[in-house]
Formats: sequence, structure tokens, C-alpha cells
Amino acid sequence: MKRLRIILKSHNGSSVFLTAAVIFSLLIASSAGFEFLRLQVIAYGTRNAMESVVTQSCTANYDRLFNGLREGYSGAYQLTGSDWSENVDDQSIYGFVNDQLGTKYSGGEYTKSISSGYEYKITGLKIKMTNTPFTSSGSDQQFTGIASYTVIIPMSFGWQQSPPLEIPIEVKAGYQSKF
Repeated sequence: MKRLRIILKSHNGSSVFLTAAVIFSLLIASSAGFEFLRLQVIAYGTRNAMESVVTQSCTANYDRLFNGLREGYSGAYQLTGSDWSENVDDQSIYGFVNDQLGTKYSGGEYTKSISSGYEYKITGLKIKMTNTPFTSSGSDQQFTGIASYTVIIPMSFGWQQSPPLEIPIEVKAGYQSKF
């Protein structure tokens, strides 16, 4: 009994618990930091890829913007009878999304799949193409495309108990002639 009291009152090895607590705290903090960086990289990557998609779509409309039927720096218009109407193809952008992002379209969302589920989903994708004005005085304006969407990224920190992160993103890109 006397020997047990001596061992309990001894301070030898008391820093083991403190060291374990500090290491555990650093491990949790670094895991949270790496998770934050992972989420930022995915969101930044989807934004850049979507900007590339909008730019591709604007460039795909090049022949409509500058065809041989008219002169000047007007937008994408075509003569129908005696009236001019807009001639913009904004549906081509949806075809570029899967190619650029490596996603599959299903049920109104674009999903990037991995072996354990999905890396991210893109939902609510809306594209608006803005034509340049039908006048030669609008030459300083450009043909633009705006894509707005929400990227949903599942959390890997928190043992899948955390809800997925939802980030609304808006991307704008355009096309302007250089001549």
C-alpha cells in the first residue's frame, strides 16, 4: 500500500498525457486545414472549368457574330424576312460541361463520380448569353455569357456526419473581336 502511494504521488511520466493531447489537437487542426484546402481547390477548379466552358460557347458563336451578311461590329443577328432577330446558340454550352469537368448529367445535376460516391455535384446551372447591341456604336461592348450554378461538395472531415458544402458561383466570360 505504501508503495502504491509513492507511485501515485510521483510526477514521473506526467507529460505523456499532455504530449498526447497536444499531438491529437495538432492532428485535428491539420486535418481541418487540409479539408478546407481541398474544398477551396475543388470550388476554384470548377469555377475555372466553367469559365472555360462559357468562353468555348462564346467562341462557338463566332460565325454568328461576324458573318458576311452585314458590316460593322454588331452582335449575332440574322435577317428573317424584313426584320432582324437574335441568332445565339446558348444550348451548345451544356454539351461542353461534361467534356470540360468530367461529369455525367443525371436528374438535373452534373456529378463527378469517384469510387466512394461523388467528388462534387453541380446543380441549378443557368446560362445567359448577352448579345452585343445591333449597332455599330456598340463596338466597345462584347458578347458575354454568364453561368450561375451551385457546387455541392461532400465533407470528408467529420466522418461523413457533416452536411455537404454548397457554394453558389457565378462565372462571366466573353468574346470581343480584336480587329
